[in-house]
Formats: sequence, structure tokens, C-alpha cells
Amino acid sequence: MSIETGNIPQQERRVRMSLLAGALLCLLGSGGLLWWRYGGAVFNDLVLTSLAWCF
Repeated sequence: MSIETGNIPQQERRVRMSLLAGALLCLLGSGGLLWWRYGGAVFNDLVLTSLAWCF
């Protein structure tokens, strides 16, 4: 059985886009909750920690 990527059924495409949109909304929602609870310090610490880890 061969899988053709060019011929994706409309329903499967709709499900895929819905899951992607749901994941994006969850990411934005969790970031919003962190921002509301801790302010910009969480994201500032995250960036500084990532840079310190890289260097």
C-alpha cells in the first residue's frame, strides 16, 4: 500500500489543522497564564538561562 502525500482527503486535512490550531492555542494560553502570574520575569529568565546554557 502506497501513501500519496498529494492526495490528502479534506476531512483529514481539517482534523490536522484543528489539532495544530489547538496546540497553538494551548501554547499561547499557557504563556499568557505565566505572564499574568509572574510578569515578564519568567520570559526574561528563560531567555537569559538559555543564553547562559549555550555559552
